Amino acid sequence: MIESITAKENKKLKLISSLSAKKGRIKNNAYLVEGKRMVLEAFEYVRDAIMFIIISENFSSENKDLVTSLDESAISVYTVSDKLFKESVDTMNPQGIAAAVSIKNLSVKKSELNDINKILILDGISEPGNLGTIIRTAEAAGIELIYLLKGCADIYNPKVVRSTMGSIFRTEFVFADNAEILNDVKKHGFKIICSCLENSVDIYRYIADRGADESIKTAIVVGSEAFGVSEEVLNMSDIRVRIPMRGKVESLNAAIAAGILMYLL
Repeated sequence: MIESITAKENKKLKLISSLSAKKGRIKNNAYLVEGKRMVLEAFEYVRDAIMFIIISENFSSENKDLVTSLDESAISVYTVSDKLFKESVDTMNPQGIAAAVSIKNLSVKKSELNDINKILILDGISEPGNLGTIIRTAEAAGIELIYLLKGCADIYNPKVVRSTMGSIFRTEFVFADNAEILNDVKKHGFKIICSCLENSVDIYRYIADRGADESIKTAIVVGSEAFGVSEEVLNMSDIRVRIPMRGKVESLNAAIAAGILMYLL
């Protein structure tokens, strides 16, 4: 049965509001999912992790079949006024549906690297929109695992979650405070390839020299736009590649560069 919430101080609404900040996400071990498409994606892929869903009165009246389906599930659903909903969520123009999702069910354990041929390593990708776009592109490019090193934005930041367009629910992550974890990657036979402008080989030259051997285990490293790949990670790389650029452009957006590398390598 769908319940109605009318008080701004209601514990459910306060929890939803707290998830816009990292402190709130850590305290409640949860993150915020907003929008009809994203909530439905969560419902399909991480249903057991959904703590509860809130919907606005307007959304409820315009999506009666969906609301009925949600009500028939084992998930708790609450309706609130349009005003209270807008005050509780992260977006400026909310769609009227949001969910609190448990982090513990989304954070996954380290994969068996023996069965994986391509991984992505992100080093200091601090802009949430870029990180979310990279995660989405990684899924499309067939990346099976993403390592997030120190300096990366919180993947549970609402902007990151929205930017993934649902890929966050289907992607496996490994979190690491330093680059030493890459020693394990190398031990499993991965060639660490860093994106770097200096002392690097043209990516097309590298591909031509490598040939079309798809059995090569590849770890693609992308650094921040401001600082690039850290010296610590560069020192662990097997090869440094650069994307050729014409005109007077000196660098590419990190998400664009990551997409090119993931598809070419």
